[in-house]
Amino acid sequence: MKIGVLNKGDSVINVTSDFIAVQRQNGEVDLISLVNDNLGFRVDLENIVTIGYGQNIVEIVDGSGINIKTF
Repeated sequence: MKIGVLNKGDSVINVTSDFIAVQRQNGEVDLISLVNDNLGFRVDLENIVTIGYGQNIVEIVDGSGINIKTF
């Protein structure tokens, strides 16, 4: 099995049975959910959480492109 989630300059900082934590080249960290179903492990592309730079604001963009912010 090969899980191709890295770009050049990225590094893996943690792996569990539930997620992979990838530090991107720009310093942000993506928490990439893993799903184990009858086909084996796969990446849940719809539920990636990015920990980035900001002012302690949580932003969520829904499927229709609406941006929701919490302070």
